[in-house]
Amino acid sequence: MKKISILKYVVIALTLIVGIDKTYSQTAQEIIKKTQDKYESISDAKATFSQSVKGSSGKSQSASGTIYIKKTNKYRIETSGQIIITDGTTSWTYSPKKKQVVIDNYKDDGSSFSPNKFLFTYPENFYSDLDGEEKVGSADCYVLKLSPRSKGNIKSAKIWIDKNDYIIKKVNVNTKEGSSTYTLKDVSLDAGVSSSKFTFSPPADVEVIDMR
Repeated sequence: MKKISILKYVVIALTLIVGIDKTYSQTAQEIIKKTQDKYESISDAKATFSQSVKGSSGKSQSASGTIYIKKTNKYRIETSGQIIITDGTTSWTYSPKKKQVVIDNYKDDGSSFSPNKFLFTYPENFYSDLDGEEKVGSADCYVLKLSPRSKGNIKSAKIWIDKNDYIIKKVNVNTKEGSSTYTLKDVSLDAGVSSSKFTFSPPADVEVIDMR
């Protein structure tokens, strides 16, 4: 199982709360609106992250690295073992150790996971419910439970949103393959990320597998 292969998938922007009582719904809607407002004004972002993945077999793996995003649909994820890049049209998954790059078309199926639209915004293709409050590191966070509106790769998810600045601090995603938890650190909004981060030219000695 690839450590961060789930990160190649995509969801979109914001939703309304359904199936909860009026007072609780209003509180959750306010959280969502403030999170949406926070991210609608930015053009790019950078953050370090840690990730824990548990497959359906029960085997666990972990990774850490740096993530870059740029509107719209551009992201780059760097770990010690893998780099995943998309410019919104083409996606590259590069393994320096294997000396291999897999090239594919960027896919947006509306019911899967993408860092620039799940870690940095709020997904619209999910029903949402305020599920309490927890700490992520030193940050006090609201916990929002998400359920997909239609069948797809994602079965359920949770998002932890900082109560002070409404930045998403943590995401847990449960899929058919297992579960992944992403924790963001050192988030920098409008960091001036160069567009060159979202293109990739394979080195001469690398095997190229083109799936397009």
